[in-house]
Amino acid sequence: MCGSDHTLALQKDGSLWAWGGNDAGQLGLGDTKERHVPAKGGSASDWTSVACGYERTSALQNDGSLWAWGLNYHGDLGVGGARNRLNPTQVGSASVWAAVACGYGYSLTVKRDGTLWAWGSNDAGQLGLGDTRDRHAPARVGSAGDWAAVTCGYQSSLGLKIDGSLWTWGYNGGGQLGLGDTRDRHTPTRVGGASDWAAVACDFTVTLGLQKDGSLWAWGGNGFGQLGLGDTRDRLAPTEVGTANDWVAVACGYDFGLAVKKDGSLWAWGHNYVGQLGLGDTTTRLTPTRVGTANDWASVSCGDGDTLAVRTNGTLWAWGFSGNGELGLGDTKERHAPTEVGSASP
Repeated sequence: MCGSDHTLALQKDGSLWAWGGNDAGQLGLGDTKERHVPAKGGSASDWTSVACGYERTSALQNDGSLWAWGLNYHGDLGVGGARNRLNPTQVGSASVWAAVACGYGYSLTVKRDGTLWAWGSNDAGQLGLGDTRDRHAPARVGSAGDWAAVTCGYQSSLGLKIDGSLWTWGYNGGGQLGLGDTRDRHTPTRVGGASDWAAVACDFTVTLGLQKDGSLWAWGGNGFGQLGLGDTRDRLAPTEVGTANDWVAVACGYDFGLAVKKDGSLWAWGHNYVGQLGLGDTTTRLTPTRVGTANDWASVSCGDGDTLAVRTNGTLWAWGFSGNGELGLGDTKERHAPTEVGSASP
């Protein structure tokens, strides 16, 4: 999982590894020294998921406990107060959490009972609590208990309910909420009437979503072609990308996107100034362009200007910007094409 300048990854044994920038302790290694290669975080081997935001990290263990570390200026970590944490710190004492997502200074989580919770920075209403007041501890969003997944952008939030409906709230300056305008929302607002959304990803002003039929949709800011629609015109509502119904995974970075097709091929589009598209150059693309010829990509994650992806054999590959060593390749040199991180297949 990519953050703004750091990266976290889970191995199959449940161990957690971190590398990249570490000014606020976002690597969870007990100090503020950046790492240029993956470093194991503690001795625990019971981590199940991880999410990265701006200089901070949140993760779940298999008992349902939630942990956070790094920058805590706005109460980002949900542990009370505003002091940074250099090691994983448990959020509350309950072991009831099922999913977590991090944005710029805030977090969203879903409990096992389907309720939605939020904390941290809230100047655009991104917590969904009906106001713009920060919270330093988890606060329940509404009364519904039917949330399935959440994702955070810069100050924009999206959530999927178990019925397949998509809901958005927070900052909307680029139309990234998909509601037909550029007006912020302070509470969850439904996007259209469709109930067939399967996955969603968002970043600064762009949102990408997959429907259950495998179609890919995009909306929001588009100054660098990050919507993949062949132009640089913003969209205020979901617009289908091409006509193929064969997409299975999607990720957003800062003004760029990547997605995996059913055949295991990887595709990229949008801004490419540091080679974050993995196409061997720094040329912007306005439509999805295939990354190499491999047909064994399993998942992909994007940061501000870096990309990491996992292949079906468990190997990890990275490309793009690496000013803080966030690619995990032992240096701070950017890469313009996928480069394997280490040689292990965990």
